[in-house]
Amino acid sequence: MKKNVVPAVLVVGLLATLVAQAKLAGSGGDVRFSASGPGGLKIVGTTGDISVKDDGTTVTVVVPLANLDTGIGLRNKHMREKYLEVAKYPNAELTVSRAALKLAEGSGTAAGTMKIHGQSHAVNFAYSAKRSGSGYAVDGTVHLDIHDYGIEVPSYLGVTVKPEIDVVARFVAVDN
Repeated sequence: MKKNVVPAVLVVGLLATLVAQAKLAGSGGDVRFSASGPGGLKIVGTTGDISVKDDGTTVTVVVPLANLDTGIGLRNKHMREKYLEVAKYPNAELTVSRAALKLAEGSGTAAGTMKIHGQSHAVNFAYSAKRSGSGYAVDGTVHLDIHDYGIEVPSYLGVTVKPEIDVVARFVAVDN
C-alpha cells in the first residue's frame, strides 16, 4: 500500500514538468495516489509537498515522500519505512526536457523520466492546463506499476493491494 504513494509523487513530477516555462506557485499543490485491493479496498494517499526546479534545459518536479498521508498512522509508517524506504529514497522526481514542454491552455499527453525508489523509467502522462489569473491551473494523471520501481507490493495481514496505481497532481504554475 505504501508503494503506491511513490507513483503518486512521480505523477506530480510529470505534471510539473509539463509547464516547462512555469514554476509551481508557493501554495496550491496537491498530489494524490489511489491503490486498490480485494473486496473493494481503496487506499488514497495525499501530500501538498511539491517543488519545481528549472535549470533552463530541464524541468524537475520533486515530491518529498515523507509527508505522504493515507489517513492511518500504522499504514503511513509501513508505507514510508518498509515499502518506499524514504530514509534511503526521500523523493520522487519527474524530469522533462524544457524544449518538449508547452504551457498553453488545453490538454494533451507528455513524456518524461520518473525516478522513484532509486530507479528511473520513461513515463507518459495526461494533463490539462487552464488559464487562471497570472498562471495556469494544471491537472495531470499517470498510471504506474510499482514493480517497475522495485517496490514490493504492499501486504498486511494477508490483504495485498494491486501493483498498479493511479496518480493525480494539481497545482498552479506561473510564467517565468
